[in-house]
Amino acid sequence: MDHLSGLDTTLSQRFSLSSESDWWPAARLTAHLGDAHYIFGGLGLIFLLDLLWARSNLSWVILSITISILITLSLVTLIKYAVRRQRPHPPGEFVLFPYDAYSFPSGHSARLAALAVSTLHFSNGIGWVLVLLALGVGLARLAVGIHYVADIVVGLMMGAIVAWGVLRLIIPLLP
Repeated sequence: MDHLSGLDTTLSQRFSLSSESDWWPAARLTAHLGDAHYIFGGLGLIFLLDLLWARSNLSWVILSITISILITLSLVTLIKYAVRRQRPHPPGEFVLFPYDAYSFPSGHSARLAALAVSTLHFSNGIGWVLVLLALGVGLARLAVGIHYVADIVVGLMMGAIVAWGVLRLIIPLLP
């Protein structure tokens, strides 16, 4: 296990940028794109528009995505407090809530993977854009030095698996 942890630390350090790097502003911006308030704000706006247009299928899409993300958030939080893995560097601006002191698994990666996989079922085009966004945010969180590679990989896998499971339960209910 020590060997894997050492490998994870070494790989993570290779992805990490200096704040003096020309790429730092882009990594900083991208690292915030998975913040929960952006995701839920966007879903809420789409839901309100759906209510105005009365397109019931869109409501089911939003419901399945929201359930996937909420379950993923819950699991990530439980695992973070069970494992209590310290972040490679102090999170500073990259963690909005003081209670989110731990790095494993990456909540940003997990949320975006759940969003991407859920969306893929309903829209290939938007879904694949979200897959790329999830990967980009994961890399950016490595670049700004607040996650290890394993945090990102496990977060992506968790979000994808939860979304897949929720879809299997909700699809039969769709009108």
